[in-house]
Amino acid sequence: MSPRRHLRTVLSCSAAALALVPVLSQAALYVTVIQGLGGQSEYERQFTDSRSKIEAASLTITDADKLFSFSGDAATREAILAHFKTLTARMNSDDRAAIYLVGHGSFDGDTYKFNIPGVDLTAADFKTVLDALPGRNHFLVNTSSTSGALVQALLGTDEKASNPNYVIIAATRNGIERNATQFGRFFAEALSSASADTNKNQSVSIQEAFDYAQRAVEAYFKDAGRLATEHAQLRGDGAAQFNLSRLNTLQIAAELSVADNELRTLLEQRQAINGKIEDLQLRRAELDNATYLQQLQTLILQTAQLTEQIDALQKNASNSNSNSNTDASTAPAAEGARQQ
Repeated sequence: MSPRRHLRTVLSCSAAALALVPVLSQAALYVTVIQGLGGQSEYERQFTDSRSKIEAASLTITDADKLFSFSGDAATREAILAHFKTLTARMNSDDRAAIYLVGHGSFDGDTYKFNIPGVDLTAADFKTVLDALPGRNHFLVNTSSTSGALVQALLGTDEKASNPNYVIIAATRNGIERNATQFGRFFAEALSSASADTNKNQSVSIQEAFDYAQRAVEAYFKDAGRLATEHAQLRGDGAAQFNLSRLNTLQIAAELSVADNELRTLLEQRQAINGKIEDLQLRRAELDNATYLQQLQTLILQTAQLTEQIDALQKNASNSNSNSNTDASTAPAAEGARQQ
């Protein structure tokens, strides 16, 4: 049996198996970006630039109606907490939330605060927000100074403590590291950087963005000949599976723009299955090993089948275009020969 025929046989069997195995539905990703007070024009520009990069990157992986951004006078405690209350009611247990805090923080030895216009957001506010979110696999990154104090307020002082419902990143080790951080701008930069995509899957995960920013911070202080005043930390499981951006969105959009109906349908189906694979990987801990592997194999084989069909259609289209160009280029020469 040829390899291609064998693949088709396996795919057919896999498709039949899929009907018997309940594959998890694709979760929606809700992104909230909060830009705090800059205090100085330099920080205002830096925070605005980071927020813009985060928003652009988020739109490569979720819909515009699931991206929420707060900045300037609109970033009040009342508005933000009301937003999360509404968001919690809108989400279901399969959905995920990603929260970005871009700005300055403060810590008085007892309470962490994220600095916004009016009354600041406190560690207690963020705990209330995170605890209320339905389901699990949520994410919060706090790029502010003293942000490590928020981690301690949420998880305790144990350096290995984590919460099974979310991944949390802080730019500092604790509340004592009070200098404005470099981590935030590098983390935002990572979301659109091919250098951050270490596994070359055209996506940037939480883990990849964290590693990129951490390397960049270390290089920044080393190049400046200064002792590092910030030490980022990551807590929680699933950081390598939770993607924050896609790098090939423009390529996919270009393919869709020139595709006929048949090819467009296949491309969209492959995108949907890739999303289901990501969701399945995030929920690895919720399934027994046999169920997880069976569902993963089914989805991967479906992707392989679609890719084979897509490649064949694109090859046929390329050959047709090549033949058309050849016919067009030889037509004048033939006409000239008849005239002689």
